[in-house]
Amino acid sequence: MNHDLTEYDKVIYPSYTHPQTHPARLHVIGALMGLEPAPADHCRVLELGCGDGTNLVPMAWALPGSEFRGVDLAAERIRHGQLMAQDLGLKNLQLVPGDLRHLDGEWGQFDYLIAHGLYSWVPLEVRDHMLRLCRRLLAPHGIAFVSYNALPGCHLRSMLREMMLFHVRGLAAADERIQQARALVQFLAEAQDSRDEYRLWMKAELQRVLDHAHGHLYHDELAEINEPVYFTQFMSHAARHDLQYLGEADYFEMSDHVFRDSVRETLRKLARNRLLREQYLDFLKCRRFRQTLLCRRDAELRTEPQPGKLAGFLVSSSAVCAPGSLDLTPGVNCVFETPKGAKCQTDLPLGKATLALLGETWPAPMPVRELSDRIRQRLADAGMQSEAEAASLADLCEFLMQLYEGGAVEFRSFLPPLARAASERPEACPVVRWEAAHRDFVTSLFHIAVRVEDELGRNLLTWLDGTTDRTALAEKLWAFLKAKQALVLGEGGETAARRELAAKLEENLAKLLKLGLLVR
Repeated sequence: MNHDLTEYDKVIYPSYTHPQTHPARLHVIGALMGLEPAPADHCRVLELGCGDGTNLVPMAWALPGSEFRGVDLAAERIRHGQLMAQDLGLKNLQLVPGDLRHLDGEWGQFDYLIAHGLYSWVPLEVRDHMLRLCRRLLAPHGIAFVSYNALPGCHLRSMLREMMLFHVRGLAAADERIQQARALVQFLAEAQDSRDEYRLWMKAELQRVLDHAHGHLYHDELAEINEPVYFTQFMSHAARHDLQYLGEADYFEMSDHVFRDSVRETLRKLARNRLLREQYLDFLKCRRFRQTLLCRRDAELRTEPQPGKLAGFLVSSSAVCAPGSLDLTPGVNCVFETPKGAKCQTDLPLGKATLALLGETWPAPMPVRELSDRIRQRLADAGMQSEAEAASLADLCEFLMQLYEGGAVEFRSFLPPLARAASERPEACPVVRWEAAHRDFVTSLFHIAVRVEDELGRNLLTWLDGTTDRTALAEKLWAFLKAKQALVLGEGGETAARRELAAKLEENLAKLLKLGLLVR
């Protein structure tokens, strides 16, 4: 395998955690569509283009009974990932530098294969080999995750990319290309001061580019290859390698709920099969990016999801009702909304109790069967005994399926060892402690990136190793603030200040607990 430095070694592409690639989430979609995927806590996962392993390392720690492999052409990034895995003592993760074209069947079959941010940015021969690997290495009920830039939406983004490429023509040095591309984008953004539709869209897109990290800009917008495709083109390519469409990693992306009834009816007439339906949805949504799930062609799939399968999973939701407006009474409408804008309006006691309970425990997921029991108890406590008795598990699954299609809930098949309360000697996940010492974000046990921008927060996380009690933690915080000359003593003097610091420590521990950063 070739270990020469690549452009990704010279200009580092920001590493990210991708919750939608986690086997505990992919398992749910596979099961809904009739597959029998391997359980997340006992599976084999391969990531192509894994970078420094930021996405795989938290999975490997949380799922010690599973095996993880990652390969990337950037040898230096792999080396960084290997050091992280070594520091954490991970025995179930192997990160290998190399060209995916040199992979064959020697690693055996995998239950989940991830190729995020690869397909649109590599030559056609590499794309072809990537899909060939998907078919060759996927287990009979395995799932492949492949993301790519999509048309028609990327026609618009390609316009800005072409402007930047024109501006940096003739420049060879990476830092100069990045600097000049950003200068052009800044110039164009500041010039868009009228209110017509083109300039409003242009300004929004330019701002999106300006928000990119340098490595993101260099390897995406300024990349030599960045080829978006139509969904049906991608699926034709996949079909040539005996792969079929399973669904989208974000399940709600397959839904048409955002359109009025007349539009949905026309879509139904146009779409003679699932693939055509997805393509017309891309036209309607002007889709720019897809995260498509594939499986082997010989796997038998259902044409419609099975809501009853949800009873065996865990569910979470960030949707909340406006303060003071929750009313479980039948016939009274309540509106719940997620931070990303997904809305649900319901007058059903079961529905309102469901979302209220999930909102109280967010971001921690709850087993659906436990949720069903707690709904009945909540309704009974509210004096609605008949509604409590009528709240069946089957009805709950049907309601949750509707929420899933609307993007208001998420499901997973496995729960890592989350702490239920902050103990006397709180312990942060070892991955979190390592990340807090090396970068400005950490990965929660929900496989979600949590940004920790202040030095105090990062230090606190590194101290939570399960050996330090509250008194010692408060003393460490006091010493840190004193060293930074950040202590403010009010009228109560040091005694009052220490008492206030202890209270803030408890608040922060409760926050870390809720974010899924503390372990049992």
